[in-house]
Amino acid sequence: MVLGIAVLAALYWNRNVVVDSVSFEGNNVTSAEELLSQAQVPMGISPDSLNLDEISNRIEQLHYVKHVSPYVEPSGDLNFHITERKPIALLIDGDKRAYVDAEGVRLPLEDGFTHDLPLLYGFIAEVGRDTLKSTAFKQISSFLMNAQKDHFGWATISEVAYHPEEGVVALSHENGVKLVFGNNDFQIKLENWKAFYTDVIRVKGIESMQQVDLRFINQVVTRES
Repeated sequence: MVLGIAVLAALYWNRNVVVDSVSFEGNNVTSAEELLSQAQVPMGISPDSLNLDEISNRIEQLHYVKHVSPYVEPSGDLNFHITERKPIALLIDGDKRAYVDAEGVRLPLEDGFTHDLPLLYGFIAEVGRDTLKSTAFKQISSFLMNAQKDHFGWATISEVAYHPEEGVVALSHENGVKLVFGNNDFQIKLENWKAFYTDVIRVKGIESMQQVDLRFINQVVTRES
């Protein structure tokens, strides 16, 4: 009997429930109006008649939309959960600017959307170009993702670039000291930078520091004026 009721309920839902409302959640940068326009959801038809994959793919063409998860409420309301891309740096390329996320996707500068992000040099800041996939960017991305995990590391870095011999290099917010992080093992190197700042710079001062090289195990090499 229970099975029979379930079958009848399913038949009723298929025949009588239609999509008459669309909503979005999780979107902070992309407006609901823009999402709705891109989705092109036909109203007044059965949810079973919708190609949700096709609709989701259309929405994911928007710059800041990384992933879309659609679901239909029992009432027939169609909802999309939006996962947006999060910039990790601001690309500086002459007079051009663009955000970039950890996957190397370049993003436009949206009105009212600001970040306290490090400036990243050495890459083309043109939205719509192929994803950045070079070894240099992968090292930069790994470094910045590790820096984000620790407030100190993130707060003390203002500019970042990649040097073919020195690897990831950055400038400190304070006094613009050159910090050399090399390649890989960035969590350890950021911890070493924090320890060096706490134990040495806070005592000695940063005014005379020109470069802090953190590429070596258990050793910090400095150049001072």
